[in-house]
Amino acid sequence: RPACECCEWRRRHHVWWNCLDSSPPSGCGALRNLAVNGDNKVKVAQAGGIKEVISGMKKHQGHAGVQEQGCGALRILAVNDDNKVKVAQAGGIKAVISGMEKHQGHAGVQEQGCGALRILAVNDDNKVKVA
Repeated sequence: RPACECCEWRRRHHVWWNCLDSSPPSGCGALRNLAVNGDNKVKVAQAGGIKEVISGMKKHQGHAGVQEQGCGALRILAVNDDNKVKVAQAGGIKAVISGMEKHQGHAGVQEQGCGALRILAVNDDNKVKVA
């Protein structure tokens, strides 16, 4: 049985990593890897992947690995202009900032979070939310 909603989404979409029981430490990493391909950025977003990454980050706020992979997934997904808007609308900016605040001493979370915020801030509406 999946550990949470984000794991259930991955099961339905045949992405077989659980949030805490795999390497990388989250299915967010699997979605990040899939989203490197431009067409997959759109497909992951259409399938609800952005919301599920954010859900996983919220559910596992205390797990630095999930936060790092989640920030990385949102960073890669946000390279697509439409996804920049979707990430912001789904609460992704807040999730990234929250993860960075909770894991200030974790270099990977800080690196991926800064990268995500940098890419999200390319959108004018998002600049205000990032600031």
